[in-house]
Amino acid sequence: MLAMLCPLSAVACDNTSDDPVSVVQAQVDAYNAHDVAKFASCYADDVSVTDLSGKRPVVLGTAALKKAYAFLEAKPKAFRVEIIQRVVNGAVVVDQEQVMGLPADKGQPKALAVYEVREGKIQKVWFPPRD
Repeated sequence: MLAMLCPLSAVACDNTSDDPVSVVQAQVDAYNAHDVAKFASCYADDVSVTDLSGKRPVVLGTAALKKAYAFLEAKPKAFRVEIIQRVVNGAVVVDQEQVMGLPADKGQPKALAVYEVREGKIQKVWFPPRD
């Protein structure tokens, strides 16, 4: 019955609305569950993911996204991100994240992620440089 109320892609993402916060939280939950397929289902087919430091190539499309995040499947269950702060402005969601579950010598790095959400899917992501 739920599938009749929501687009199938939104159901796969565990998202039942076009609300940007719900979409971003669904992809965070899938990331933390190490479920790459569900994670990728929260993104538009033509998504672009840009590392603004220029250290990593731009990821274009969900096939490339799945490949870039395939490492999640090999990470221990303790590996996850926690959202420290979230700011929302219309279709844009900015998360300050802290990475948890890394070896002690790696610490618990923080990062910013800026998401643009349209029609229930993440269209663009930017990762500003870290200090």
